[in-house]
Amino acid sequence: MSDVEDVPETQLEIDVSDGAGLEDEDDDDMEQITAQKVLEIIETAWINEMCAPEILPSQTDMLELMVSQVAHMEEQMRDLDKNDFRAVVHSMELERVRYIMASYMRCRLQKIETFTQHILNQEESREPDDKRLSPEETKFAQEFASNVDEYFHKVATQYMPNQQRGEADQRIVTPNLMSHVFLKANVAVPAVIVGVDDEEVDMAAGSQHIIPYQLVADLIQNNQAQLI
Repeated sequence: MSDVEDVPETQLEIDVSDGAGLEDEDDDDMEQITAQKVLEIIETAWINEMCAPEILPSQTDMLELMVSQVAHMEEQMRDLDKNDFRAVVHSMELERVRYIMASYMRCRLQKIETFTQHILNQEESREPDDKRLSPEETKFAQEFASNVDEYFHKVATQYMPNQQRGEADQRIVTPNLMSHVFLKANVAVPAVIVGVDDEEVDMAAGSQHIIPYQLVADLIQNNQAQLI
């Protein structure tokens, strides 16, 4: 009988000591992270990405781990009778995981298409360890920007020579970082500025707030808070 019947798929452990995921440099022992933890990270990243006005750092490593885990779970499910209730439950869970991953990537692509040049400009100014796009997303953004520029030139700008200078900069769309978002504090965070008049509030762990995104962007990046 497969291990599936004894261990739920989302509790299986993933070995990430090969560098594909997390690794503790202070611990010589092999570090493991459960599939459930990986899924929690992806779910949080998905909700944050859906709610944030700007593109957030990519969770490519976690996605790769989950894709591998989904393939592993599918392999285990082959040993189950299709009429077994566990097979139905596991199949539904796999569909949910696939939906989350697809929605997360789709949301990021939509932001890249909307804020293409702005995102590329931001990426150029960031340190290598600070990049928000994966290599694949960077390639897509560059090709998309090139195709858009070529299209505008063919249908419009070549007929308006006086508009060509600076026209590309005028087409740059930027996200509204001062739009309000709902967020929940993961930990207690004191003295958070929540208004243009430097009004401060102490966030208790688990408390929920409506605040302009730009004022709490660092908290989300540091996992001190998450969007809801």
